[in-house]
Amino acid sequence: MKILIVTAWYAPFIHPRAHRWVALAEHWAAEGHAVQVVTARLRGCPDESLLEGVEVHRVGFDSLKEVAYYYFSSHRARGRVGIQPQGPGRFGRIIAWLYTAFWKTIFFPDDACVWYFPARRRVLSLLRREQPDLLISVSLPFTGHLLGLAAKRHFPALRWLADIGDPFAYRVPPPNNTFLYGNINQRLEREVLEKSDAQRVTTTATLLKYREIFGEQSVRNMQVIPPLLKQNTVAPAASGILSEAETIRLGFFGALYAPIRTPDAFLDLLAQVFALQPEWQKRLQVHWYGEVFPEFYEKLSRFPNITLHGLRSREEVHTAMQDMDVLINIGNITDFQLPSKAVDYLASGKPVLNLSYTKFDPFADFFGDNNLIFNVKVVDGKLAPPDVLRWLRWLETPKLPPDSGALEERLAPFRTEAIGEAYLRGER
Repeated sequence: MKILIVTAWYAPFIHPRAHRWVALAEHWAAEGHAVQVVTARLRGCPDESLLEGVEVHRVGFDSLKEVAYYYFSSHRARGRVGIQPQGPGRFGRIIAWLYTAFWKTIFFPDDACVWYFPARRRVLSLLRREQPDLLISVSLPFTGHLLGLAAKRHFPALRWLADIGDPFAYRVPPPNNTFLYGNINQRLEREVLEKSDAQRVTTTATLLKYREIFGEQSVRNMQVIPPLLKQNTVAPAASGILSEAETIRLGFFGALYAPIRTPDAFLDLLAQVFALQPEWQKRLQVHWYGEVFPEFYEKLSRFPNITLHGLRSREEVHTAMQDMDVLINIGNITDFQLPSKAVDYLASGKPVLNLSYTKFDPFADFFGDNNLIFNVKVVDGKLAPPDVLRWLRWLETPKLPPDSGALEERLAPFRTEAIGEAYLRGER
């Protein structure tokens, strides 16, 4: 097949959508498909390149920030490996205020709108020249689906698959100024559902949410394809036995986005632990991997037990995950999205602390009755003191490691080969 993928984020950008679509594009290319990707420009990356058999076309920028990074400096740029988290300086605070006060109130449909016109020109040119069998548009950002709409208007017979990583019209927080664009958001997302030939989401709960908001017809061509396992190897099973003398290493891997996912409840957990049993201050070490936005930096850096590592390569993250004694998941305040790292956490064979904010928690549901997960409810932003004590007891309780054979079988649907086949099933 000839496949054209439209995604604002692609390697070497660090983001769950980039990881997923780099893996799938390279897998399909290795299978013999002709795969092309239209993505945004990045400093240090050629505009045209062949990466692992995939033709990558970089045009435009996915945000105004990327324009500044490209032409001036990228030493503190978002989505880059090795950028050490630090607090915002005075200039950074001014830029952040201007972004929030002005640009965020007018951009549409999201801050990737500046990418639309250069990407549209390249997409239409490739469609005319290459005549692909399948166009895949990826969100977020939702601008990717606007490019799918433009392609469908010019080439009505084109097979278009809309891959929805995050919903748009009912996203938390809202994707734009809903006072200005709320009705347009709904109309545009409905148009994407109606005009695309197929849609893919990562959870059944997301599909049901679309059905609730847009009606039964909106999901007639929608299917669930789960998160993708980033590493193809299952890690050695952890013993899960922590003695009283040793340091316990907690690892968080991922990003925080206010208000959907914040560190407040976890930091309250640490504060309660240290107040109840001060000796734990010498035992707990927290390693934080992922981009730390300015609004969270000061909160996290107040705790000497927390080490901020910033964004790291997938290989480094995989190794670091294996060095942890317990992994941390901070749940969303929404009940329909499953973090892509859920599969990686499961594959690690490590005990997991899951802070749950909703009655139905997709992360807890994904792990099911796995004996390595400790689920605790967050109420009004805090954990009840009895739950804090239960967690401390759980930390030192020996845990049975997962059976490697059963784990391999459980992970099979999330491997790149299975996910790639699920996307192309019925498309050939």
